[in-house]
Amino acid sequence: MPQPLSTPGRSYLKGCALVLLAGLVLSLGVLCIKGARSSDAWQYLLWRAIGFGVVLTVVAVCRHRISPLAQIRRLGAFAWVSVMAMVASQACFIAAIKLGNTAEVFFLMSLAPLMAALLARPVLGERIGTLSIVAIVVALGGVALMSGLSLEADGLHSGLWEGEWLARALALATALSFAIYSLATRGARPEDLDAALVAVGLMTALVSFLFLLWLDLPLVPNAVDIALGLLHGGVILAIGLVLFARGSRLVPGVTLVMLAQSETIAAPFWTYLVYNETATFAVLAGGALILLAVVMQAADGASRAAR
Repeated sequence: MPQPLSTPGRSYLKGCALVLLAGLVLSLGVLCIKGARSSDAWQYLLWRAIGFGVVLTVVAVCRHRISPLAQIRRLGAFAWVSVMAMVASQACFIAAIKLGNTAEVFFLMSLAPLMAALLARPVLGERIGTLSIVAIVVALGGVALMSGLSLEADGLHSGLWEGEWLARALALATALSFAIYSLATRGARPEDLDAALVAVGLMTALVSFLFLLWLDLPLVPNAVDIALGLLHGGVILAIGLVLFARGSRLVPGVTLVMLAQSETIAAPFWTYLVYNETATFAVLAGGALILLAVVMQAADGASRAAR
């Protein structure tokens, strides 16, 4: 008779499911960003942060029955690292999407698993197996294929190196800060997770407000863009990050960032359904490679967790 999956194995698979679901929910945000055509990146980020902060404040109060500000004052070091990393990740991502090519930005952002692998060893003392390394390589190949990257006789030929250098730098900063966030949430105390997300909303709104003043831009764009920003922050981002934070407690750091690549897979399909942006064979094939890599990584992590 087959033995039931051990408690560590069940916890690991639950964490994988939560992180995968978080990526799918977060992928819906691309529809809001594409819909907010007339707003500046900092305007959109401000209203997204307001929606996010309000919803997470209500969640924190209902869960802990104390003031979120009191919770924020008690945040530990790892929680504050996660806050700063997520603020940076959000700002860099929105700005990169506004400035550069979407495929290029997502390709560079896919370097996050490799960055997490490099950081997980000194920060959390975690090791990764050979199969996990192969899975990361396969995933990078899939995102490269989705981005239209090709190898020619004279070397690399792609729009990857033809865009704005600022957009590339912002995309790389997004990947690095997201990798740091994913590792920091695992080191934070469980009671700090909700308050840390509230702090993310407050800090993001403050940073956006200061940049808008510095750039002499209006705080209020048109009503449609405000509504999309509030929807993105108050519903999509809030739910996605709560799921991600819960799953982050149950899976290793590298697996965490790998599974979050489900956002990269789903986003092109949402834009096809809503904005009729066609998906090429390269996009479908690249998505299949990433799905394969996710399965490989999850299987490798589950077997090690069970052992």
